[in-house]
Amino acid sequence: MTRFRPLVVFPFLARWSLGLALVTTAGACRSEPQAEAPPAPARTAAPEPATELHGVGSVEGVDAAYDRARQPARFVAALGLAPGQRVADVGAGLGYFTQRLAEAVGPTGQVVATDINDEAIQRLRARVLGRKNIEVRKVAPDAPGLEAGAYDLILLSEVDHFFGDRVDYLTRLRPALTPQGRIAVTHLRAMRPPLVAAAQTAGYAIASEYGDLPDHYLLFLRPAVSP
Repeated sequence: MTRFRPLVVFPFLARWSLGLALVTTAGACRSEPQAEAPPAPARTAAPEPATELHGVGSVEGVDAAYDRARQPARFVAALGLAPGQRVADVGAGLGYFTQRLAEAVGPTGQVVATDINDEAIQRLRARVLGRKNIEVRKVAPDAPGLEAGAYDLILLSEVDHFFGDRVDYLTRLRPALTPQGRIAVTHLRAMRPPLVAAAQTAGYAIASEYGDLPDHYLLFLRPAVSP
């Protein structure tokens, strides 16, 4: 007959079991530490889009299609400028024709390029830096800002539709012309009728016209009577 021996729990095992139970119980009662949420990224203002300039023309060599339409070499040749003359490029914008005008009048001539737009003025000044026969000048929207009796040619290139009053502006230009001075106006052909009507009302006559441009007219005005 087999005799059963009582189960003996060794003291060190009893102590180990008790310690394990206490650790387990403490772990169950202790709340798990909460992981800290990462800091929210700092909000920064979205950069403002670059200001796009409108109504200031282009720069020769940037847009081939525009160059084909404007024909800058042919156009400036048609103005019939001579070395030593003084030209006003009114509403020059980025100065599409400005440097070619300066080449036509040479180092003894001068081109005064005007505009009302600060950014256009800044860009044009940077482009013509070092050209001693070009002056870039900011003017008021309703005033040409040109000296009396000083200009052999005043160029209005795609700008007359911006005038608040074409008749008033053309009238203000007359005193700036020399005795034989002319105003050259060029724009898309659809813009010709309002300009011609305003010029006649302001006391100008069409002295001549150049018709060999793809999309633009070019006409020359002279005062019909002395200013």
